[in-house]
Amino acid sequence: MNRNTNDWLHCNLLSICFGLSLVLMGCSHTDADSLSVKSTLNSTGDDSVASVSKKITATDTIQSPKSDKSSTLPVIQIDSNPTRAPIIGVNRDTIVLSDQATSIGVISSTATSTISMVPITATPTSTMVPTKLPTPDEFLDDRVVRLPILMYHYVEPLPNDADNIRIGLTVQPGVFRQQLAFLHAKGYKSVSLYDLTYYLAQGIDLPERPIIFCFDDGYRGLYQHAFPHMEEYGYTGTVFVLTQLMDENHPSYLTWRMARRMYEYGWKIEPHSKTHVQLSDRPFELVQYQVLGSMQTVQAHIGLQPRYFSYPSGLYDQQVIEYLKALGFWGAVTTEFGLEHNISDAFTWNRIRVSGKTTIDILSKYLEE
Repeated sequence: MNRNTNDWLHCNLLSICFGLSLVLMGCSHTDADSLSVKSTLNSTGDDSVASVSKKITATDTIQSPKSDKSSTLPVIQIDSNPTRAPIIGVNRDTIVLSDQATSIGVISSTATSTISMVPITATPTSTMVPTKLPTPDEFLDDRVVRLPILMYHYVEPLPNDADNIRIGLTVQPGVFRQQLAFLHAKGYKSVSLYDLTYYLAQGIDLPERPIIFCFDDGYRGLYQHAFPHMEEYGYTGTVFVLTQLMDENHPSYLTWRMARRMYEYGWKIEPHSKTHVQLSDRPFELVQYQVLGSMQTVQAHIGLQPRYFSYPSGLYDQQVIEYLKALGFWGAVTTEFGLEHNISDAFTWNRIRVSGKTTIDILSKYLEE
């Protein structure tokens, strides 16, 4: 063949090779869209959910927080672009995101399943948007507010074997309803500890007669006997829960499903420690376990970091206060009597104890009516 013919064949061979390389590159790109990723998630929240725009198949080895053994979830698929947020809790059923997230992914028990990063169920009166710490204004030190913070425990019928302690801690449903009717007639409107903080820090308006309802320990009777009556009068409250007893499904305490339902209707769920042990004059490791542990558990189940704490038995010391501040709490409540509050005392706010012996007349005197 002559030189022109050789040049023509050479050019065509180069074109064919170039075309084949493009095809191979395309195949490689397609394979990358279903890239297999192997990652290890720990339960401390140090890892993040990677943002993805296409379906990714992943094999995760998850270290159980309750065991030294690892459990492998074979294949899970992420079908959307999730919000980037730290994972704060992982188990065989659920990945729980921190308060920066707006969605929860659920892993089914099948070998191949789909995590649908859908928005958390819409709530009747509240959203999952994290509450921001208000920036204090120049009038911060001048504000003092008279605002009753009521402290309840049991709201349910007395058991037949009730002792004097149980009788003192129990407000029976009929009496509780009478108290609500009295407060409503006097024009009281329920607010939260968050509202109190915003008023003291920035002067954000409170209603004319504000009142805060607190329920310590999180007994199950609240769901049946306090929650519906409060709803009828347009009131909401704050439940300080004992998280370990709820985790163990103790029959005397709220379930997490009940707590979430109350939260959806505007109630606040805050920690009261894990097991109601005294925190004052105790080793730091115990304080850390009870405070941090209960905070993380509430956050995992409710979806937001709690900001207020109730001291078990009202006992505290400076170590507990400083640790609460370091964890990002905004305040705490005691069992001491008082009506007036300012921002400098946010970690020792006083309350009014409502016991089984608190009649309407006594309650009226407490409120200085």
